[in-house]
Formats: sequence, C-alpha cells, structure tokens
Amino acid sequence: MPKINSNSIGSEEVMTTSVKSNEISFTWVIHNFSAWLAQVKGNQMSFKFPSGRDDQWYLQIDPDLLKDRTYCGVYVRSTKEQGKFNAKCELFLTNSAGFVFKRGQLQGNIKWNEGLGYDEFINVKTLPEKIKPDGTLLIKCTITSNAVILNEWRQGSFRQLLEPRPSSLSTDLKTLFEGDKLSDVTVLIQGQRISAHKCILSARSSVFAAMFHHQLKESIENCVTIDDVEPDVFNEMLRYIYTDELTGLDKMANKLYTVADKYALETMKSRCRYHILEKLNLETAAETLVLADLHADLELKQHALKFLCESVTAEVLNTKGWKQMAQTHPNLVEEAVRALLVAKTSATSTEK
Repeated sequence: MPKINSNSIGSEEVMTTSVKSNEISFTWVIHNFSAWLAQVKGNQMSFKFPSGRDDQWYLQIDPDLLKDRTYCGVYVRSTKEQGKFNAKCELFLTNSAGFVFKRGQLQGNIKWNEGLGYDEFINVKTLPEKIKPDGTLLIKCTITSNAVILNEWRQGSFRQLLEPRPSSLSTDLKTLFEGDKLSDVTVLIQGQRISAHKCILSARSSVFAAMFHHQLKESIENCVTIDDVEPDVFNEMLRYIYTDELTGLDKMANKLYTVADKYALETMKSRCRYHILEKLNLETAAETLVLADLHADLELKQHALKFLCESVTAEVLNTKGWKQMAQTHPNLVEEAVRALLVAKTSATSTEK
C-alpha cells in the first residue's frame, strides 16, 4: 500500500467561499425627549446613514400612532423604493448612561419601501422614569446584512488560508447583557428591573454564587432587590461581569470601586484602584483616603497618604475633600498629619 504524504496538503490549491456581512450602526440622541415630543407632529425622521452611499437608511418615529399618544412607533426605513433585502435589524432604547431598557430584533426578507420596526416601541408614560435624570433618550440601530458572496482561489498552505477566527466570547456574552434572552433572575433597583443570568453572575462573583447556591429568598423567588447601589453603577458592573469591559471609570470610578468590593470582583476592583491612583490630585486625595479607609484597602491608603505628604499643605487644607474628611473622618486627619510629620522628620534626618 502506498504511503500517504501527510504534508502534501500544505501546497495544494484551495478555493474559499465566504459571505461578507455588512454591519451599519447609528444612534439618534434626543435631549429632553418629553419636551421634544410635545412640540412635534407627524412622522419624525433622523439623518440618513451611512453618509455618502447609495443604500442609505434613516430612523422614523411616529408619535401619532395612537390618538392619546401613549406609544410611539419606531421604524428603520430605506431610501430605496423597490426590491427586497435579507437583513437583521436590532433596535435599542437607552438612557444617557448607556442603560438598555428596551430591545427589539427583526430578521428576514424585507421590502425596501416598507422597512421594519415596531408600532408600540416607546411607552410614553413610563419613559420619563427610565431616562432620568437628564431626560435624554438614545435610539440605537444596528443593521447586519449578508451583502456579498466572495470566491477566492489561492495556492499555498491551508494553514495560511484557514486561520482560526478570533474568539467571539466577549461579543456573544454582550448580547446576553444587552437583552433579556434566557434570563432567569430579575434585579430590582430603585424602580428599575434588570434581567440577568444566575450562572454568569455566580461564575464571576462569589457573593452572587453564595446568594443563589443556598436556599435564600433571592434564589427561591428568582428576584434580587438592591437598595444601596445606583442603577447606572450596577449596570456598569453587569457590563464588566458579562464582557470584561469597564467603560464608566471617568465618571464613577469611586462608585464602581465600591460595588466591585461589595460583590467581590477583585479584578474589577484592581482596575478601579489603578484608575483612581492614576487620576489622583489635590482635589481627590482626601476623598481617596476616605475610600481606602472604608474598604480597608492598605495599598490605596498608602498611596493616598504618600500623595498628601508630598503635596503643599495649605493647598490640601483648602480642598473640599479635606474639609469634608475633617467633619466625617477626623481620625484620618490625625493619621495624615502624623504621616506628614514622619515624612518631614525623615527628610530632615536625611539632610543632616
């Protein structure tokens, strides 16, 4: 029997066929939505997107769908008038903090001149509570279409032609975070309902794992009530749990640090700590010292004390953070002064 050369495939000619997907994303930001809605009449259209192309789209809001205006329809329309297309369209409603409170997905062969969407997508009565505090509504749209079939004929190693695709784990889990598909637990937080998945929460947080493993109220009723965390902060924590992404550090690093400590998310906590120290300045030094003391974070505390000792004393004493610390945590003022005296004594001894 002739031997088969296991390396012969390395130089054979290979044809690859693939379908190239085309994805378009667009966001319509409407500030003070309630006031805007009170002034408009008839269908309202967004700018066309993407700009500079023949196959353009636009979002359309119909506020007059019902006579009492209790709901608004939201649709995706095309500028083309004839033919059909095969695509998937996702619509999201979020507040200015990125919290997704409404999601819809449609897929199939759709007529260009009809578009697609939902007649009762925006609940006008319940919306103001969900877009607090600034009243800003974001309508996000993502259109994915299988646009082009590509056939390629190349000669070379199959290893070069068939390279493994990059991991899609983070992207796939993000779809669970942004919607409520297959969710099995509801989080109630300041009047808002957030859907989640016990297995993912438990895998990432030992606190959630203990909560759902034992026969506690949360495990039995599949509902968790949280009173000491703001919805936007909790939502950012969920984003991290599902995707390992941390996007709100510039706005709420201290709050994210606190919630990471509460739910034993050590990696998230360390990233928050790094950001806080990276942005440390005269205005935030005292606040950071208080934060470190509350959470018994010796590393964070040492850096905050070191920064205070190296800063100009008069400037530090005039900051809002120092004055507030003097009222609420006088023991930390004493500790900071002692550290400053030790630092000065050490510096004097070195000079001698």
